[in-house]
Amino acid sequence: MAIFEKSLQTKGIVDDTEKLLCILENAQNINKHTEYVLRVQRGPSKENRWVVSRRYRDFAALHASLHQANIDLPLPPKKLIGNMQPSFIAERQIALQNYINEVLKHQILALSLPVRSFLDPNNYPLDIAEQALQTMSIALRGDGRYELKGPVQNIGWRVRKHYFLVTDTDSKANCLLAWQSYGPDRHLQSKDLQAAFKSLQDISHPYIDEILTIHNLESGAYVVRRIHENGSIRDLLYGTDYNKSYLSKYRNPKVRKPFTTGQVAHYGYEILQALKFLHEKGLPHGHLHAGNVTIENQRALLMDIENILMGVPCVHREQLLSVRRLGGAPAADVYGFGRTLYEMAFASPLPDVYYDAYSEDVAEDLESVLQLCLSSTSFKYGGTSLEQLLHHPFFTRVTLNGLTPRCNTKGHLKFPIALKNELKDAVDKIEARLRSEQKLVRSAKREVRIQEILNSEEELKKQRRRARKRESVWKSSSSLADTVRSHSGSTASSPTPPALSADTSGTSSCAALPTSPAAGRTALLDAICAFDKTRLARVAPP
Repeated sequence: MAIFEKSLQTKGIVDDTEKLLCILENAQNINKHTEYVLRVQRGPSKENRWVVSRRYRDFAALHASLHQANIDLPLPPKKLIGNMQPSFIAERQIALQNYINEVLKHQILALSLPVRSFLDPNNYPLDIAEQALQTMSIALRGDGRYELKGPVQNIGWRVRKHYFLVTDTDSKANCLLAWQSYGPDRHLQSKDLQAAFKSLQDISHPYIDEILTIHNLESGAYVVRRIHENGSIRDLLYGTDYNKSYLSKYRNPKVRKPFTTGQVAHYGYEILQALKFLHEKGLPHGHLHAGNVTIENQRALLMDIENILMGVPCVHREQLLSVRRLGGAPAADVYGFGRTLYEMAFASPLPDVYYDAYSEDVAEDLESVLQLCLSSTSFKYGGTSLEQLLHHPFFTRVTLNGLTPRCNTKGHLKFPIALKNELKDAVDKIEARLRSEQKLVRSAKREVRIQEILNSEEELKKQRRRARKRESVWKSSSSLADTVRSHSGSTASSPTPPALSADTSGTSSCAALPTSPAAGRTALLDAICAFDKTRLARVAPP
């Protein structure tokens, strides 16, 4: 088996957080129905492209599966008569493009299995949950400690993470098992991963949740923890149960219960202590958000500390790719901590990458902490550290007021020396992949800006061509006017007609002028040539 240990490959594993782009390129009639050709791209690289054909009923099925998210999505209505006409198909193609754009605009929908399977069926089969159930049935049958009760459906955002209710055969207590496939950032061999999991199972810290059992298998690992009936911090913020569907719980919740400033400071300080402890042991968390922290007996407990060892991507990865001058894994934890504080204070996720706008709804010290963790200015000058945050008045005041439980925060976590070096190399590789993808994202954005500039220059060229055309028309008009003026001058120098006799003067002379067509045209041309637009009165703009 040691021979095959060296052949560990992760390049074929898909990053489930990569952004998907979709363009409806064409529509074609096949067997008396219409299929729409979708060109899909994963991430910023144009090499990761493929084509998928979908019918309208496929869009309708996707829409039905996303209904639980309670988001108003603009799916065009069904039409029974005249749905094969080219004009109708063209209109529906535009409407379906708007629909898929609206779906991908919401991150919670874009990361869900229905959307991923709709756009990328090769990497996201719909029976992925059944495969996980079969894997766990076989694994627990061989272990013998836990009895599998059944799956807990879709309580997390990860496509390849599945939860099961199990019972401890010794204590008869119900527990929650989480099965997770390995991600693209897994860089530890099976032997090292098993040693790291053993160390995590023995971890002891007042602000880190206990791991009852953790085992690594060929394609993933499973972790058993106690059930926290209150759920995570996110469940508390939105007043929901932990075992409900992720889409129905978090996208558009009916209840929002933000924490008080004192609670944010209290729990934030404990989270910082847990992060500091992990960093001192050489293990960044890398996946901090409101769904990975629970509250028990007025104490924050950090969960899912094993994710970084399994190489799975972070839910904030799309935002981290846009952060400039991100200082590695510790800075990513600070960024995740800031987003967690923001959600605790506002009972809503941060909608943007940065938090630059000041809010009057939060305390001044909390505002300062959010700016240190999330503002673009802070990252521009190197960001802040966990140690600096712990000495911030917003958190030091908590310890002075005695709001934090007085317990030993030293904790216990010991990795073998050889494993520490492997962990450091693994973290370095994770940071290197993040930096390389940041460069790709910046390059893609630069190409978009260049294309916009080129398009604007092309528009300027069109405007210049129109201006030159108007100028040529004006010059031709001016030359025509000069010709008319010279012609009218030669007409004026011709011999004057003989004067009328005395008995036909007066009214007869005046009546004869309008009856001459040549004289009328001459007078009109003289008036046109003598027109001076500079003598017009100026009108003030509205």
